[in-house]
Amino acid sequence: MDVKAYLHRIGITATPAPSLVALRKLHRQHLLSIPFENLSFHSDENIALDQDFLYDKIVVKRRGGCCFENNGLLLWLLQVLGYKVFVLSARVRDRTTGFFGPPTHMVLTVELEGRWWLCDVGFGEGIREPLPLVAGWEEEQECGKFRLRENQEEWVLEENEDGTWTGLYKFTLEERCLEDFKWSSEYHQSSQSSIIFCKSFCTLQLSRGRLTYVGHKLISTEFTAEGGKVKTTRHLKDDEILNVLRDQFGIVLSRMFFPKDEKMLPLAYA
Repeated sequence: MDVKAYLHRIGITATPAPSLVALRKLHRQHLLSIPFENLSFHSDENIALDQDFLYDKIVVKRRGGCCFENNGLLLWLLQVLGYKVFVLSARVRDRTTGFFGPPTHMVLTVELEGRWWLCDVGFGEGIREPLPLVAGWEEEQECGKFRLRENQEEWVLEENEDGTWTGLYKFTLEERCLEDFKWSSEYHQSSQSSIIFCKSFCTLQLSRGRLTYVGHKLISTEFTAEGGKVKTTRHLKDDEILNVLRDQFGIVLSRMFFPKDEKMLPLAYA
């Protein structure tokens, strides 16, 4: 595993010393370079939590990954660069029911410059740069306005949508490890309440927007100067999908791919 190759993958030429400026750049460049995608789940590819495996997939083969893949590899990079990093698990909010699901989402926190920072490069429509773990902290980024709220022993990441704060996910500060997410991987390979199981997708952040493939659709999202989002959808035929993944996301699949866009079962979770 080569740090310089990883940095080259995300468009950074020099190896940076630990600092908040460097952490922000690493986080941002990862999101602008490496897709959040679940194509392995729908093409009979191996799925593993081993960091050597993740490095080969994301850096060498120039793929992306889901939360524990992207954040799992970022964990390795930050540790090698000298950051103090912790693994946490989060419960993602079901937009239909408003319930928060089981703790299957992996996030990172970094202790730096007297504060803890939430880092997450494995969530489709989340933060672009780390947020300080400060209750009530609000921050506007190109992709949206976010807030961290503390509720007893839980932290909630919220996004402001049309003037209303909506929870994205919640987490505690109980430390985990990468291996703890093996059951999360199994859950996402079998649960009708998991977006990863029900829909094949690939999404990449752009400087002023986002490009998303899901099922048989390609969705272009433009961030407006007023803080809004304008979406354009193109419907794809079966024989167009692999070309779109190659030309728009730089992803070439080596196995038979099965596009999927099924309705998810609502979560019935507290």
